[in-house]
This record gives sequence, C-alpha cells and structure tokens, in this order.
Amino acid sequence: MKLRLLDDSIRLRLSRADVTRVRELGVVEGRTRFPDGSAFTFALEALPAGTAGAACVADRMVVWLPAGEIASWAGDDTAVSLQREIDLPDGGRLKLLVEKDFQCLTARPDEDQSDLFVNPESSEC
Repeated sequence: MKLRLLDDSIRLRLSRADVTRVRELGVVEGRTRFPDGSAFTFALEALPAGTAGAACVADRMVVWLPAGEIASWAGDDTAVSLQREIDLPDGGRLKLLVEKDFQCLTARPDEDQSDLFVNPESSEC
C-alpha cells in the first residue's frame, strides 16, 4: 500500500493483494521503518457500519470506511476509487482518497509492479 499526504488530504493506493486483504480481513496496513528503530504505520480499516473517518495516534494513522462500500469497490473491476471528505474542527475538510494502484505506462525497472492492477490505458487491456 502506498501513502501520499498533502496538506489536508490522504491518498492510499492499494495493490491487488491489499484490496483482497481489506475486503476479506477488514484491514490492510503499511509500515515505514526508520534508522533509529521507530516505525510509522498506516492502515485502511473496513468498519461493519458507520461513516468514514481518520485518526493519527502516536506513530499510527488509520483511515476507515464502511465495509459495504469497500466490498462493492473491491468487487467492481470498473471502480477505481473511493472518495470522502470529513469536516475538521476549524471548518476545513480532510479529503480521503483510496485507489486501486495501476501499473505505470512507462517501465520502471526499480519497481515491482507485478501485483498492481493493469492500467486501463495500456495495450494489455
């Protein structure tokens, strides 16, 4: 799973295995380790009911979405993303974007893209 943070937005890009994991187990998690031994984890959780949300506590950030929405998205080959906006206490909005991660159109020899979704713009479709 890839994570991108930009101001008040969180973007998660999931491989095929990540999508399967969150659909079947209700959670998928990524982790970045640091030389001092610490780690930052980030997760997507499927909640049985409720609304979308996000929280960051200590060294862990979690985005949660309703399990039904995740299941529908995961099972639909044409559905690319799930988007939500959440009100912030100061009147701003936190944007959440969860996407299926597509293979790049230009080869990147330093990246393993074997578990990514086939890019709809590629000639392999």
